[in-house]
Amino acid sequence: MRLYESEVAMTVPPSRCASMTLGEYTKPMVRLICSRCDRKGQYRKETLIDLYGPDITMPDLRHLIAKCERHGEAGDACGIRYGDLLPRSTVS
Repeated sequence: MRLYESEVAMTVPPSRCASMTLGEYTKPMVRLICSRCDRKGQYRKETLIDLYGPDITMPDLRHLIAKCERHGEAGDACGIRYGDLLPRSTVS
């Protein structure tokens, strides 16, 4: 029996296909750092949920918080990242 692409996609759990949401983020503080401009910040998860809701994806949230003029630029893109989701060796 051969599976078609649509049938294969249905066998993958949704959590493996989608980005993490703010509600799924396990830490009480959300920490952001930028590798381009050295900007750093931290926000209470509860406050962010009140502002944006628990279903916002983490990639969407970081760009809303950063409000960086480089967002979406290919050659000099914004370097905002979640500090707690990076390997420890890259977090200063």
